[in-house]
Amino acid sequence: MEELLKSSIIKGFVFSVYGELGPAPIYCFPNYYTEKELKEISEESNREDNLILTYRDITQISIKNLSLFISDKIVSQETDLQKIQYYAILPYPDFNTTSLTYFHFIRINSDHPVATAFSILVEENSRSFLYNNMNRIKPVVYEFFKSFDKDIEKIYPPRQDIEPLFRDDLLLGLIEIEKSPSTPITTHRKMKILFAGLDDSGKTSFLLSVDRKYSKLIGLKPTAGASIKSIEALGATIFLWDLGGQFVFREKYINKAEIYLYEADLLFYFIDIKNRKRFEESIDYLQSLKNVLNKFNQNTPIIYILSKGDSDVIKTLELKENIEFIKKKLAKITSDEPLEIFITSIFQIFTILRAFSSGISKLSPNRDLINHNLRNFSLTTNSYLTLLLSSDGLVLADFYSNEAMELIKIPKADVMNVFEVTAPQFTVLFKIFAKFKALQKEEAIFKVANSVILFKKIQIEENNMFLLFLIDDEKRKKTINKQLSEFLNQTKDLLLRYIA
Repeated sequence: MEELLKSSIIKGFVFSVYGELGPAPIYCFPNYYTEKELKEISEESNREDNLILTYRDITQISIKNLSLFISDKIVSQETDLQKIQYYAILPYPDFNTTSLTYFHFIRINSDHPVATAFSILVEENSRSFLYNNMNRIKPVVYEFFKSFDKDIEKIYPPRQDIEPLFRDDLLLGLIEIEKSPSTPITTHRKMKILFAGLDDSGKTSFLLSVDRKYSKLIGLKPTAGASIKSIEALGATIFLWDLGGQFVFREKYINKAEIYLYEADLLFYFIDIKNRKRFEESIDYLQSLKNVLNKFNQNTPIIYILSKGDSDVIKTLELKENIEFIKKKLAKITSDEPLEIFITSIFQIFTILRAFSSGISKLSPNRDLINHNLRNFSLTTNSYLTLLLSSDGLVLADFYSNEAMELIKIPKADVMNVFEVTAPQFTVLFKIFAKFKALQKEEAIFKVANSVILFKKIQIEENNMFLLFLIDDEKRKKTINKQLSEFLNQTKDLLLRYIA
């Protein structure tokens, strides 16, 4: 086991549980050192190829991991804890390592589920291996624990008894991924986002709106072939591939998929909701793209953009029927995954930023755990709606309560999904957010209808971010301020590793 770890990108495993005395490490590979043994180790001969941790170190890792995951609130409020499964990429600067950590609940000789954290440790400069291969690593980890959880239901076997399981059923599977990584291992993460759909479906307009280049929307010409640009966002280089939608180019993308579609981290697929006569053509093209992506075994997530949903036509019977038709078609060909559908308009910038944010958040391995913590924070502070925004207005995480619907008085009959319910309010909130940023204040309060909007500027190391709260009473600000530092301490590392 230890010889394999020395020669691998994978430098170690730590499995921890939240027991009666709090977070505690149960298994560690390679084995930890005592303080006495540590003094006898020659750093020059060992530290380069072997991870050296003491019991104090692995205890520190356990506390850090499980404090991100467990709280009294989740234990008391979640009804089926054993269905919860989160992944996160976390830094441990004291040990110059980064982990991909798997969080879930198991039953260990108890009537109540126990929170666990399992970390795959790599050196800090190899962390891109975890980001770029996460979709391949997850099934290996999941299958291992599906069996391993049963082995520890009644008692923790001795380390020497379970070491072969970690070696043969887990480490060797990860080493196979290491032998053929999705992309070269670098210290800087690079990602590829595709924007696809028929010609005149709104792809380029969407990108220009994100880039705030409104003057270029007038007289916009169809994209000829693939237009590629890159942006620096959240610590990574993101390449945006705008794939022109004319038939001659669509055939080219499919026939030369290894150039255009291979290693795509995310796909935005556009459908013009006004152009019903081309719906079948658009669905056929989408199916062709999905078939190719499936052959590459990439598990590329897809965000569906129903474009041209302008406010003057969106409520007409024709467009409502068009939207319903598209949703049924999409549901039929994507039964294996939840749909993420956004109705956008270039005249309502926040509808586009909301959709773009959702896509970017899918690139973050920490998305679910951040949302999990934001939810707990929102419940503790009785906030109806909470948004965590980047400095440029991207929504990094959000919480939306059922009570918010009553507060903003949206009839249930109009509900198609959470975004459609909240889109008008988000648009208002974003306008206020823009004004708030311009004022360069640390905090601001706005009263809208029967609700109160509280903005707070926060700083995560050198990064400015913002929290937006929708509350029913200004007095709740006191509770929010009281709980805020704990929330920020809990999510700091998750946010710093949001994408890269």
